[in-house]
Amino acid sequence: MVGAQSKRDWFVLCLFITYSYSTFLKSKALSITPITPAVTHSEGPYWDEKEQTLYYLDTFSATLHRWDSQIEQLSSHKLENHNSVGLIVPIKGEKNSFLVGADRDLFKLSWPTGLSKVKRDVLLKVEADKPKNQFNDGKIDSKGRVWIGTLTREDDLSVSPKGGTLYMIKCGEIRKEEEKILNTSISNGIAWSKDNTKFYFTDSMEKTVAEYDYEEESGEISNRRIIFDLHNHSDLEGIPDGMTIDINGNLWIALFGGHAVINVDPRTGQIVNRIKMPVKYVTSVCFGGPQFADLFVTTSRLHLKENQLPKEPDAGCVFVVKNLGIRGLPGNEVIFYS
Repeated sequence: MVGAQSKRDWFVLCLFITYSYSTFLKSKALSITPITPAVTHSEGPYWDEKEQTLYYLDTFSATLHRWDSQIEQLSSHKLENHNSVGLIVPIKGEKNSFLVGADRDLFKLSWPTGLSKVKRDVLLKVEADKPKNQFNDGKIDSKGRVWIGTLTREDDLSVSPKGGTLYMIKCGEIRKEEEKILNTSISNGIAWSKDNTKFYFTDSMEKTVAEYDYEEESGEISNRRIIFDLHNHSDLEGIPDGMTIDINGNLWIALFGGHAVINVDPRTGQIVNRIKMPVKYVTSVCFGGPQFADLFVTTSRLHLKENQLPKEPDAGCVFVVKNLGIRGLPGNEVIFYS
């Protein structure tokens, strides 16, 4: 009897473990949820860990958005006298102070919460001789320098090839802020390896991601090589857009027009994960949330026709992807040098 009882107890225990494990797996299933209202073209996400807040842009409305995750509240600010915006990132050591790249202007913005007045201080303008050019995407390196690119935007919103430049800008030094790095067509995804020895960059028109050796102190990049080429993947659509990196050193790349975010190992060029998104035009990504375990994904409805919108009602929303099983790295803040 004792032996039979033990067998029954063991069987019940096995059933319990199996059920518990199954429940655990179900609770950890990947979830993709829109968290903001739709805009025309959401872009440039940045997660502020201190404020538990996501900042992002509506590019062609020249509008900044701030989503407070603690109270799930959205506030917005439209930039007057600008047609586009390509960057918003916090300034280190200054509460509610941001660096913004709009059209070809780079400026410091004081944007307090509540009804306080927004103040703006223009720092510099690039490419005054190229009225069709605009800032498109940017990131901050570990030294607080700004890496931001321009492109040539035609009246129909198409982009002319090789009309832009990727800049490295060290804010605050004696008006020597501009240092041209690369001639580009569509300057997009930017990331650095965790040890800051590699720099990753996407020129979307080429449909490639390039890796460079990176010298952290000077910001010098060298020895370009292609580590991912979308042309080699006939099962993928669109173009590579915004990009970020996780703690394992793998890149997460938005596919604009491709219904997806792909996870690429830059050491092998292999796709190790693919997230099918419920909208076609995926623009950018960043990690945030608790322990940087959530992936925020910005999207667009700009190129959808009116009869396509009912099929993608959440196009233009920011989505959060949970239960990826991986954490990302925090974004850097801008440092002003004296």
